[in-house]
Amino acid sequence: MSNPKSTSSILVSNTSYLVGAEVVAKGSRLFSIMAMAVYFTPTEYGAVMLALTIHEVLRLLLRSGAGVQIIRASDESLPLFLGNGLLIQWLLCTSLCLIQIAIGWSAQWAFPEHDIFALVALMALTYLAFPAVSTRVFLLQRSNRMGLFSLISSACIIVENVTIAVALYFDAHMMAVVIAKWCFALLWLACFSFVPCLSHKLSYHKDTFRLLLKSSSQLAISEILRSLRINMDTFIAARLLTPELFGIYSFAKSAGIGLAMSISQAYTSALYPFICRRALQNNSDHNSQKLIFITTFAVSSIFMIQALAVPVYVPILFSSQWQSSFDTTSLLCLVAVSSVWVDTYTTVLRSEAQYKRDCHFCVFALVVSLLSVAIVMPSSPVQLAVTLLGGSIVWLLFPLADITSRYLQPDPA
Repeated sequence: MSNPKSTSSILVSNTSYLVGAEVVAKGSRLFSIMAMAVYFTPTEYGAVMLALTIHEVLRLLLRSGAGVQIIRASDESLPLFLGNGLLIQWLLCTSLCLIQIAIGWSAQWAFPEHDIFALVALMALTYLAFPAVSTRVFLLQRSNRMGLFSLISSACIIVENVTIAVALYFDAHMMAVVIAKWCFALLWLACFSFVPCLSHKLSYHKDTFRLLLKSSSQLAISEILRSLRINMDTFIAARLLTPELFGIYSFAKSAGIGLAMSISQAYTSALYPFICRRALQNNSDHNSQKLIFITTFAVSSIFMIQALAVPVYVPILFSSQWQSSFDTTSLLCLVAVSSVWVDTYTTVLRSEAQYKRDCHFCVFALVVSLLSVAIVMPSSPVQLAVTLLGGSIVWLLFPLADITSRYLQPDPA
């Protein structure tokens, strides 16, 4: 993993590649949101976003596979990790496919106002395309080649979003999102198939497999909790709000935090290989920590700017039926400010293999959010957004207390 670049320049370049590509890709996301706003009623928009949220909650579990260990592995253990990691990825993706189909079937009772089983089940099949190239993706990230990774990733996102608009134009209606997800998966498979990587094949080594399975299981718990923290408001809104108000809230989330959170995920994707490289080089200098702080502040500032810009771009881009989402969209952008800081914190914990502490924080954040909603019982999109913003501020107490205890305590005499 040697590289003449300094660790500081690696973080800056990784973040520039990924966040820059994400901004370009999310321009196409705005295009797809505009198309859905034109072709869907608020009730239909809410149903589609509910199906996409179920898929997103489980899709984030792909981050809990063998990739974390492969990226931070030593050169000596890498060959074993690759073969066994490939096996882990196939088991994970097959399980996610079956689980999502089961959840889609159960959604008929949990959300009877929304008929989304077909959407959820068909999107679940896309998981089966990812394991074939998963280790190639992990090796690309391990080598900090984020320029190529971000190029392929952004191209796939752009194709997905353009496909939604085109499919809607040709009367695919709600099935447009399924077609788009399949286009994304197939293009991802095709592009990464051409990325060169170390020769390896599916294998099983008891000790290595158990190590990867243990860490993947711990990460899966953290990821599902984190994913629920990010998306549980959609499920709550689907239960508490009328179908029309839920559609308004879903639009506000996709036009606001939906665009913002993808940038946050791009940043943490750039941050993790950087921290792992620093650890392998036994480099924990204060300059690197300062750089992480400055970069995180810069990324979170994007969301502050977006919150201020909402009253400008929403009236220009969307019709009058969506204008009531102004305040909700701005408030949800502010929730993303807290999210990027806590996601940076959990990324650092994972780089240090502190999976239990990561899990504890995810439990804390989810419980805080659920308690705040249970206490307030919001009846409108704005009330729900305000409640979530208050909970997100409380999230910051956990990392603040931990950082204080770990780094700011006086040295023992």
